[in-house]
Amino acid sequence: MFSNARMPVMYQDGTRPMVDWPQAARAEFGKSIIEARHSIHNSPLFCDGSLAALLDLYPRDQLGIWTFADHGEGEEAPVKGEAPDMSGERLLEAVKNGRIWLNLRATNSHVADYAPIADQVFNSIQHMSGQRVLKRDMGVLISSPNVHVHYHLDIPMVALFQVRGEKTVWFYPPTERFAPAAHVEAIALREKEEGLPYSASFDLMAQEFPLRPGMGVTWPQTAPHRVQNGNMLNVSLSCEFMTLPALIKANATYANGRLRRDFGARPSRAHSVSAGTVSKALLARAFKRVGKPQNSAAVTPTTFAVDLTAPNCTRALI
Repeated sequence: MFSNARMPVMYQDGTRPMVDWPQAARAEFGKSIIEARHSIHNSPLFCDGSLAALLDLYPRDQLGIWTFADHGEGEEAPVKGEAPDMSGERLLEAVKNGRIWLNLRATNSHVADYAPIADQVFNSIQHMSGQRVLKRDMGVLISSPNVHVHYHLDIPMVALFQVRGEKTVWFYPPTERFAPAAHVEAIALREKEEGLPYSASFDLMAQEFPLRPGMGVTWPQTAPHRVQNGNMLNVSLSCEFMTLPALIKANATYANGRLRRDFGARPSRAHSVSAGTVSKALLARAFKRVGKPQNSAAVTPTTFAVDLTAPNCTRALI
């Protein structure tokens, strides 16, 4: 269930928050889906001119350019692209007219104008949760009309804020049926991307969440989800972060993967922070000091170029 009871509109220091979380959010943080209200969409940093300038300023070699197949069952693999010489204005035009999903990870670190918004977002999460927020990565997502982002999960915690356009997110329980432990461990070990096998039967247990400008949401760590854009350009902020409990669980998942692969163990899933989870997190540090596992850091090949003259603005590379 989504709570609509809002927090007070002023912080103790007298400042007005850019992001407004429910009053009961602290008790539910990390356990349930929590809805936010925000005013980020009112910023001039997200108009067409500013987005084009952002695409020019952002390091092009760091820009994630992807396209996705139609939604279906099984494990959908995203397709990676490139646009090394295209101006920000033309790249934005391609997103509007094509089938493209851009991920400007850590925009707050790469383009200084966006850092204050990230500070507001992450400070609001820290204030709401009562937990220190670490590894603050605010990515700007710019995506085409009707794009469907495949069924996947994230190892960090995530808050998603809608700035332009409309989309729907489906959330699924972070359990063995919806996210098998071996798959989650493979993602933590960077053996594979974030995708998971999807079945239409999963939707019986999904929570459907529509997002419009001024709305945001955060959800339990490693909960699978998929996203469907409406018939318009979409701009969102994908804010990845860690808290101490989330960091412990992520490292325990890494350790579980090494134990399964290196020693044939069948470790229990890291659902919560316990003495056993902390021990595994410490074990992960030891594993990382020894070295990365074989077959880690799988790299998705680049197979298309953004091209305004091609269907869906994607041209296959030969």
